[in-house]
Amino acid sequence: MKARSSGTRLRGFAAWTAAVLFAAFAIVATKPSQAQLDLAQRLQWLIVGFDFDEARRDLRALQRITDDPRFALERARLALYELDCDGASAILGRSDVQRIGDGEGLADIARGCQRVTASLTISRDEVRGIEVRWQDDNDAPLAPLLFDTVAEVRDALSRDLQVDWPLPTRIVVVRDLLSLSAMTGLPYESAKTTGTVAVAKWGRVTLLSPRATRHGFPWRDTMAHELTHLAVTRITRDQAPLWLQEGVAKRQEIRWREAGPFDDLPSAESVVQHGMDRGLTVAFDKLGPSIAMLPSADAAMVAFAEVTSFVRFYVDSEGDGALPKLLRAVRDSKDANAALVAASGADLKTWDGRWRAAMASRPRAPWPPLFDLGGEAKSTAALRELRERVRLAELLLSRGHADDTLKELDRFEASRSTAASRGSEGSPVDPSVSWLRGRALEAANQSGQVGPLVADVRRVASSFGPWWALRGRWARRVGDAPTMSAAFGQAVSTDPLDPEAVCEAADPSTSVASADASGPLCDAARAFSGPPFESEGD
Repeated sequence: MKARSSGTRLRGFAAWTAAVLFAAFAIVATKPSQAQLDLAQRLQWLIVGFDFDEARRDLRALQRITDDPRFALERARLALYELDCDGASAILGRSDVQRIGDGEGLADIARGCQRVTASLTISRDEVRGIEVRWQDDNDAPLAPLLFDTVAEVRDALSRDLQVDWPLPTRIVVVRDLLSLSAMTGLPYESAKTTGTVAVAKWGRVTLLSPRATRHGFPWRDTMAHELTHLAVTRITRDQAPLWLQEGVAKRQEIRWREAGPFDDLPSAESVVQHGMDRGLTVAFDKLGPSIAMLPSADAAMVAFAEVTSFVRFYVDSEGDGALPKLLRAVRDSKDANAALVAASGADLKTWDGRWRAAMASRPRAPWPPLFDLGGEAKSTAALRELRERVRLAELLLSRGHADDTLKELDRFEASRSTAASRGSEGSPVDPSVSWLRGRALEAANQSGQVGPLVADVRRVASSFGPWWALRGRWARRVGDAPTMSAAFGQAVSTDPLDPEAVCEAADPSTSVASADASGPLCDAARAFSGPPFESEGD
């Protein structure tokens, strides 16, 4: 049950005296009194808004005068939010607590949390109030980067959304999707289907380790996205509809840092237009409980694009301060539609119509061939052949046959230009293939030919950690220290456990980098990484 009353009225309960509280619970009734229901609602309102100190004080006072299961449930909720999974599980072991509200679901989460957090390594930044728990302590060398990211993102969110941050900010880094599911309640199959790598829930961010995927993922932007969810939840007391939660999170995930070359590629509006053509769009009020639970990765991609474009359109229309104003209205209103009217003078249906009219008037951008949507290209024989050629090139290089690797990649390029990518002439290319050619050229003592592969960022279609590392090495060779430093930074932001990136620690003042650079993160990357291109069974 979610709080729907205004913050002023709910906070008024704090003025009750101990005598009034005692009177409210002195008589045992078969049905809860309105006072009991209101107070339980207030406690939940405090907890989901991360006002833990106030909730703890009230619960402590109540525990002295009643053992009502409604308040026991809120004690368990508070324990779960503060990562006291053992304490939450003990309370939720009571059958009378499980029968109330979301007690049974919370009990499942608490048990999953217990399993994952049984023996975690903890890193703390006491000064900035950040606490990170590591399921695999081999990830712990990421702590300094993660601390910096969290601090910078919080500052950006305070600026953009006018949110304050109760401390500490809690992060849990897990090793696999099963643990992510257990910690958050997101079904495992949903996480696997949509490619979910992080969840913001229960007052914390649970992040999949970058080592869980072969070449990482934009984990720092992912952290920004999830921290935005926590900020929106705090401001609105968890009353924001999904379209608003995800739209604001997508907008904010890149605003904590300088703009990057792939931030809007392809643009959200282009994804929506092509999603409409393929029947993949979903009405804002039909998104369900989570975008991560949509039926496919394509559906999730289009849904994210829809809410991103819509929130962008709303902010552009309403101007600076539009989002904080709307989020406060959501907190204080009975429903999100009424909040939208209060904040902007128009309801969701009206705004949706305005946005769709703006979408219809936009010129249609060519669809990048590499960004398949709707499954049309994924099953073609031509693309299967291309993938097989790239895999053969990887195997050749892994066995030291650099010249043969280059020949196979030449065949790949010839096949791609004639059959594979539907008008891809001049289009950005797959960065993993450019990187593979660059590695082969380096191995063949032809490093001077790497420049055309990496000099222009617009030549590739997306961010890829090893490609950034290749660009960094090229920039070092040509004496371009700023490009070198920026490239290695991008590599670590995408693939922080890739030795190519983190072990090439550069000194921008001298344009010199050492492949023998030491340090905890480099050591962790080397321990994690096997021989280049090695896969299971090779």
